[in-house]
Amino acid sequence: MGNSIEPGDGYFVSNIGKSGSFRIDSQIQQYPYIPLSVIRASIDKVYIVPGTVNQLIPTVGGTYIDAFPRPTITVSASGYIILRVVRVAGQPFPNTPTIYWSATIPADTTSYGHFNLASVTVTGTPATGLGLSITNYRSPYIGAVSVGRQKFGGSATYHWWA
Repeated sequence: MGNSIEPGDGYFVSNIGKSGSFRIDSQIQQYPYIPLSVIRASIDKVYIVPGTVNQLIPTVGGTYIDAFPRPTITVSASGYIILRVVRVAGQPFPNTPTIYWSATIPADTTSYGHFNLASVTVTGTPATGLGLSITNYRSPYIGAVSVGRQKFGGSATYHWWA
């Protein structure tokens, strides 16, 4: 008897005699990870749990965070994992969400809004062994992020996050 489940991205199905085997790849999002949380992928890399910003999927290095294999960010020094959005003229909400590593938390500007997803502390060296400690700043009760932008006349631009 054949499989009624066909292999696909992130899971594998095989037959051995009259029994079957089903394996799920570890990169598939599983409970209890919070969308847009930063998770350690390897000694010096992190990945972002898929989620949305203003109903858009962010990218890392030009690759959507829900792609398979999942894109990673290399972390070689302590810093922050930053979510950046871009102002688009004539649209009420910023878009083009991108996620990247930064040594500092960038200031918001008229064109860009920034949200600190996590801080990453690096200890040790490649010779002695690297250690990554991640502190996520996402609320466990929010499944997606919304961001808006306000600017009135000559006042400073304000980005709000929810």
